[in-house]
Amino acid sequence: MKPRFIAGLACLFLSLTITVPWAVTVLASKQIFTTIQKPFPKHPIASQVSIIAHRGASAYAPEHTLAAYKRAMEMKADYLEIDLQMTRDGQLIAMHDETLARTTNAKQLYPNRAPWSVKDFTLEEIRRLDAGSWFSEANPKLAQKENISQRVPTLDEVIQLVKQQGNGEVSLYIETKAPNIYPGMEEKLIAILKKNQVLDDPNLIIESFSEASLCKMKSLAPNIKLIQLYNASMLKGKEIDQEFKRVASYAYGVGPSQELVVPEFVEAAHQNKLVVHPWTVDSQDDMADLRSLGVDGVFTNTPDQLVELLK
Repeated sequence: MKPRFIAGLACLFLSLTITVPWAVTVLASKQIFTTIQKPFPKHPIASQVSIIAHRGASAYAPEHTLAAYKRAMEMKADYLEIDLQMTRDGQLIAMHDETLARTTNAKQLYPNRAPWSVKDFTLEEIRRLDAGSWFSEANPKLAQKENISQRVPTLDEVIQLVKQQGNGEVSLYIETKAPNIYPGMEEKLIAILKKNQVLDDPNLIIESFSEASLCKMKSLAPNIKLIQLYNASMLKGKEIDQEFKRVASYAYGVGPSQELVVPEFVEAAHQNKLVVHPWTVDSQDDMADLRSLGVDGVFTNTPDQLVELLK
């Protein structure tokens, strides 16, 4: 369901119930969160919307490879999103999945090591993998020779790429993925950020679905900006304003799935001084809808589309 339609339903519902003092429910992707009924002012169109390249410019190059990150920087993204997994020997790599199966040739190179979990492989073993050919096979019109040479990068390598080619105009947006299966991930992340002298970057953002991981990051680096990610099930049955009051004690903002973003959601976040960065939005129509609702940033696989819209 498109945000415009969802927002329209929400606004119609508000217009019919505006004088009713009790709590109302807001439907979002067949899940329910609640909000205390009160009139909501219209949001002005945000003048500054952060362009967050989801796994790099992953619509155009293999996700979480240096090629995808380079493409995102060429497209003038404000942030590179980097999902983290941890190898058997404790190295942090850029990868979305907990397994190597989808985005590398691990099945072919290591046929007897199913399910090919990242945690079961050393960095040296992972460096041997082809992390780009799958993208050319799935997207023949976007096939590039350089895809064949793409490898799984470490967080260190991505940071160095940004320092060398980002011209100080792009920042890091790092997610701790599945921190429950990687003990010590947060400490290793802080150590790498310190070593590369980016921990004090005021634009650095750390995100996670795990509240425990974010709170641990807060204890290790109190000034770091944190984003609490949300899918619809995480808000089911919750009163949204109270939830955001609680989250504001440790977070800089919230990262909801796109379908959650209705006027009430944005208003509750902003009233609690939280920025709103929805994911993952690739069409300009959806980007325009979200921008009109007052979001502060957008995760997208197509950063060029958002750049064009904002111009």
